[in-house]
Amino acid sequence: MVNDMNSSSDVLLSGDATRAAELVQCADRLLEVVPRTMRRIREAMRARAARGLTVPQLRALLYIRRHPGAGLSALADHLGMSPPAASALVDRLVRAGQLERANHPDERRRIQLRLTRRGLAHVASAHDAARAWLTRELGQLEARELQRLGVALDVLDRVGTPRAARSAR
Repeated sequence: MVNDMNSSSDVLLSGDATRAAELVQCADRLLEVVPRTMRRIREAMRARAARGLTVPQLRALLYIRRHPGAGLSALADHLGMSPPAASALVDRLVRAGQLERANHPDERRRIQLRLTRRGLAHVASAHDAARAWLTRELGQLEARELQRLGVALDVLDRVGTPRAARSAR
């Protein structure tokens, strides 16, 4: 965190003051807009398809869909929970038939998590609901706005991709 703060101040001290102000303003805007948009997407997922699941449970299922075989520590890190809290959440999802837990083939102390068919169907339904909501919202945009959003999303994807992964592309 200290490095991030130093990097920000380096930009402010070493660059053009106008550019530095634009960068800070853009960063603040991203920090405001992205979480609000994600909150609305999660609301759409839960309202139409993920009934009966808490937000952390839905986030866990979505994470495991993107990272099949992930372990408990990775899930706990993603959710911002302690490993015991994540373990309890996983236990509830296993009992509900949403997740399956298997021993890691190489390390007997580690587990691997995978979605069950029921979990996959639940996540697909939630994803479809969010896509339908977003499609309706995006349908209200003019063609030029939609095109600009596409360009902005490409930039955001690049910003959100670690530098090492960017150079590997």
